[in-house]
Amino acid sequence: MKISRIVPFALLLVTAPLAAQEVKDSVASIQVEPLVVTVLRTPIASERAPFAISALGEAEVRRGKAGVGLDEALRGVVGVQVDNRYNFALGERISVRGAGARSQFGVRGVKVLVDGIPATMPDGQTTLNHVNFSPLGRVEVVRGPASVLYGNAAGGVLSFETVPPPDHPFREVGVTAGSNGLLRLSGTAGGTMGDVGYRVDVSHLGYDGYREHNAAETLHASARIDYRALRLTAGFVDYDAQNPGALTAALLEEDRRQAFGNNVAQRTGERGRQAQLGATVRHGVAGGELEVAAFGVVREVDNPIPPTIIDLDRVAGGARAVFRTANAAGTWTLRWTAGIELEAQRDDRQNFVNQAGERGALTLDQRERVAGIGGFAHLVASPGERLDVLAGLRYDAFSFAVDDRLVDASDPDDSGSRRMGALSPSLGVRFGLGADHALYANLTTAFATPTTTELANRPTGAGGFNPDLEPERTRSVEAGARGALGGAIAYQISAYHMRIREALIPFEVESAPGRQYFRNAGTAIHRGVEASARVDLPRGFGARVAYTLTDARFDRYRTDDQVLDGNRIPGVAPHRLEAAVSWEGDDGWFVDLEGRRLTAIPTDDANTAESPAYTVVDVRAGHDGFTLGSVRIAPFAGVSNLLDAEYNTAVTVNAFGGRYFEPGPGRAVHVGLRVGR
Repeated sequence: MKISRIVPFALLLVTAPLAAQEVKDSVASIQVEPLVVTVLRTPIASERAPFAISALGEAEVRRGKAGVGLDEALRGVVGVQVDNRYNFALGERISVRGAGARSQFGVRGVKVLVDGIPATMPDGQTTLNHVNFSPLGRVEVVRGPASVLYGNAAGGVLSFETVPPPDHPFREVGVTAGSNGLLRLSGTAGGTMGDVGYRVDVSHLGYDGYREHNAAETLHASARIDYRALRLTAGFVDYDAQNPGALTAALLEEDRRQAFGNNVAQRTGERGRQAQLGATVRHGVAGGELEVAAFGVVREVDNPIPPTIIDLDRVAGGARAVFRTANAAGTWTLRWTAGIELEAQRDDRQNFVNQAGERGALTLDQRERVAGIGGFAHLVASPGERLDVLAGLRYDAFSFAVDDRLVDASDPDDSGSRRMGALSPSLGVRFGLGADHALYANLTTAFATPTTTELANRPTGAGGFNPDLEPERTRSVEAGARGALGGAIAYQISAYHMRIREALIPFEVESAPGRQYFRNAGTAIHRGVEASARVDLPRGFGARVAYTLTDARFDRYRTDDQVLDGNRIPGVAPHRLEAAVSWEGDDGWFVDLEGRRLTAIPTDDANTAESPAYTVVDVRAGHDGFTLGSVRIAPFAGVSNLLDAEYNTAVTVNAFGGRYFEPGPGRAVHVGLRVGR
C-alpha cells in the first residue's frame, strides 16, 4: 500500500482516547413504532405512503459484509436488480423495474442521493464509486417512476443515509481480507462537542480481481458535521481500476478468468478523482419548515477504452429550497410541500486514439454544459385515519450545449444546443383496512434525458451532440397492498404497468467494439409483480423472502433491417427470487444465510442469446462487538457463492461480436475485525 494512503489512517488513530459506543440497527426487525420515510420529500409513515417503498437499516446494509460493492447494501430489495460486475472501472449496474438496464457504466434512470445530496448529475448520469461503504446506515428506495419528486428519475430513487455522529466519543478501525486479493482497511472517528456532532470515515480497498486485468485500488474519505439544524457533508475518492471486458460464449467456455485480449492490449480501465461538498439547513418559518441545500462536485477521469482514451474534467453543482407545512381542519390533515431546484454541469471532454494505452491523435475536444431548473408542489390530504391522498406536479427544463473546439478544414464546427423539458404529474391514494393492512394505487409520469456521454458518443464519429436522441417518457399505473399479520409478519405486494416512449437502447458498431452508442426504440412496456415478506421467529430467528417478476418488452421497435416488436428488453432478469434466514443471539452473535435465483437474461435486442439462469448462496457470521479490556472487538467472516456456481454477474447489452458475458467470481471467503474504543 502506498505511504500516502496510510497517512489518513494514522491521522485518524492519533485522536484523543474515546469511549466505546455501540450503534444499534432500528430496522432489522419489524417495527413497532411507525417507520417515517423522507425520500418522498414530505415525511410520512411508510405504511401510509401510496407508493412502493423499501427501507433497510444498518444491519441489513453492512453487517458482516465484505464491503466490495453496493449490491451488498441493496441485497433483497424487491424490484431492484443490482449487477455487481466486480469491475471497478464500470461500477454496479442498478435497474429498478427494468429501468436503468441500458447502462454499460454507472447508473441511468434512477436518482441517487447520499445524505440528501444528489449523486446523480444534472444530465441524469450517476457514478457510485465515490460512495463510501463504511458509514452507510440506512437506505430508502422508491420503486417506480419518481420524476414528480426528483425530476430526471424515470425508474425510481435510491436514498443512502450515513450513520449520524455518535453522542459520545468513538473511534474504530477495521480490516477485511479475503479471496481474490481483497484487503479493505477502514477507520472511523466521531463524537459530540456541545451542539456539534462529527464523524469522519476513511477506507482503502485493494482488490486483485477474479479475472485477469481486473485489479483495483480505491481510497475513500468522508466527513459529516451536524450543528443544530445544519448538516455539512464532504467526500473524496481516488481510484484506479482495470477493465477486463466482456467475453463471448466461446471465450467463457475456454477460461472464465481471462480478460478480453484487446482490453489487455489497449490497457483499458479508469483512473479518477472526485471531491464534493454539501450543506443542508432546516429552519422554522411561517408555521412550517424551510429546507435549503447546496452542493458542489469536481471530478477528473482518465478512461482508456478499446478505440479511445477519454479525458473528462467535470464541475457540477446545484441548490434547492423546499418549504413544508401542515394544517388541521376538523378531521382533515393537510400537508403540503413546494420547492425549486437548480443544477448546472460543465464537462471538458477530450478523446484521443488509444494506442496500446497511450494517447494518440486528438479526435474530440469540446466543452459540454447542462443547466436544469425544476419546480414542484406536493399535497398530502388525510381526511381521516383510513385515507391518504398524495398529489404532485413538477416541471423540469434542461438546456444542453456543446462548444466544439476541434475545428479545421476537414472537421466542421459541431457546436450546438438541445433543450428538453417535461411536466410530471402524479396521484396516489392509500386506503387503510383496519389497523394492520392497507391498499394503495398511483398514477405517475416520468422522463429521463440522455446523458452528455450518450449524446456525445455518435456512431459517425462527429463531435457535438446527437441531434436525433430524445429523452425517455414514461407513464405508469400501480396498485398494491402492505400490512402485518399477528405482529410477526410484515408483507407488501405490488403490480404495475409502465409504458415507455423513446426508450434509450445501447448498441455497438464494428468499427469501435467495446464502445456503446445509443438510439431510441419506439415504445416499450414494463409489467411486473413484486412481493416480499419478513418474518420474526422465536429464539432470535428471522426470515425474509422477495420475489420480482419483470416482463419488459419492446412494444414497437424497428431498425433498418429488423422488426423487434414483442422481444424482451435485454439486461433484465424476468424472474428473481431472493430469500434469507438470520439468527441473532442475546450475547451478540449472528448468522446470516442468503440465496438468490435469477432466470436467464436476454443479451441483445433480437433475443438471439441469453445469459443462463443461476443460483448463488452467501453465508456470514460474526459478533456485534464484545468488550476485551478497554476495547470493543467485533469479528466477522463470510463466504460468497458458497456452492461455487459458475454464473455471469452481468451482461453487456447489444455488444458487438457476441461479447455479452461478464463472469462472476467463484467461491470467495472474507474475514474481518473491527476494534473500537
